[in-house]
Amino acid sequence: MGSAAKFEDLLTLVGDRGKWQYMIFFFTWIEGVLIGFHHLSSVFLGYTPTHWCSTKDISFPEGWTSDQQKSFSIPVDDEDNYQQCKMFDISSADIAADYDSAVASRTTDLVSCSSWDYATDMGWTTVSEWNLVCERTALLSTVQGSYMGGVFVGCLFWGWASDKFGRRPSILIAAVIQIVSSIIASFSVNYIMFIFFRFLIAFSVSGVFECGFVLVTEIVAPELRTPFGIMTQFPFGIGASLLPLIAYFIKDWTALQLAISIPCTLLISFYWFIPESPRWLIQAGRFVEAREILKNAAKVNGNPIPGDDELLELIKALEDKDETVVENVEMTFMEKFGEAFKEIGMLFKTPQMRKRTINIFFSWLVVAMVYYGLSFNTKNIGGDIYVSNFISGFAEVVACVVIIPALSRYGRVKIYSGTFITGGIACISVALVLW
Repeated sequence: MGSAAKFEDLLTLVGDRGKWQYMIFFFTWIEGVLIGFHHLSSVFLGYTPTHWCSTKDISFPEGWTSDQQKSFSIPVDDEDNYQQCKMFDISSADIAADYDSAVASRTTDLVSCSSWDYATDMGWTTVSEWNLVCERTALLSTVQGSYMGGVFVGCLFWGWASDKFGRRPSILIAAVIQIVSSIIASFSVNYIMFIFFRFLIAFSVSGVFECGFVLVTEIVAPELRTPFGIMTQFPFGIGASLLPLIAYFIKDWTALQLAISIPCTLLISFYWFIPESPRWLIQAGRFVEAREILKNAAKVNGNPIPGDDELLELIKALEDKDETVVENVEMTFMEKFGEAFKEIGMLFKTPQMRKRTINIFFSWLVVAMVYYGLSFNTKNIGGDIYVSNFISGFAEVVACVVIIPALSRYGRVKIYSGTFITGGIACISVALVLW
């Protein structure tokens, strides 16, 4: 048996599109569904219900109905809706027993609410729990901001960690963090605790998904990398479509957070079913471990392979092994931190790389702003919030299925540019219609 010229030749030998690849690929779908839950859960966890100033500290005359108490205490806006942040300054006033007389003599001075009552048709949300309304509305944005901050930090950290320590340990550690933090978040006793664990959830989600994505693309044939890469987004759409169904039946934020956290325990299965990337092991000089994983891949795929010694020689003979072997050198934390940014700097090393990197960065910036901006504001576009979110999530499923044959027919440039232009025109058209 001749020597393998590159890793892809070795992968072809053991099978690069067999049961082993598909098993790992479908296991990574678990995290894809969970991301659909966690990324968009703020739509329901942080839903702002109808609210008004609480009147529980005001002594009303006996016999007044709750509607009379509310109408007497809270002014209405131009659309005859109760104002949500102001009430009449009647806390120290003597209120006449007759309702009409009381209204006639009521002051017109307004004061800000000190506490609120909330409608419960959408359950008890984090907004209701910690009064994230009126002057405290900015804190609600911080909840989602902290989550996206966790995604950002996670992308940087886990990209470096998976190159340094391997795909499998990075996935497993991130999975443990995700399981623990998502469940603990359900029992948050205050706002700070909640945003901290939401940050950890996002941080860990990035690790499991990002490292899993890299692992999948490293173990399949080159021609399968595009469809497999695209289809890793397919379960995200499934999760985003299932989320409104779960939220419809489980409305309170604590129970809903727990409901989307318990499935995270399925990630425990990764310990037995997610292997290390043989490509990474070879680059790290861990040839024996790579051989064992490739032997198992060949066994699952039903492909005959050479004996252990010959297979090991094939692995060691790969031409590019010397270029990327990771040296086992002890480094301080700051040195490791600097090493991570050195790798990021490689994206800007040449003019062509700079152009592509800046283009991709800008594209993702736009995609993130538009996608999440629309997703988090489905409650403001009218109609049923559950139906709107289901349609939004299911559109992702359809897009993943349609885009693969479209790419094959029209190519990346036309599809990439065409979808951006079409999306931009659609957004502008909607804005003009609603204006």
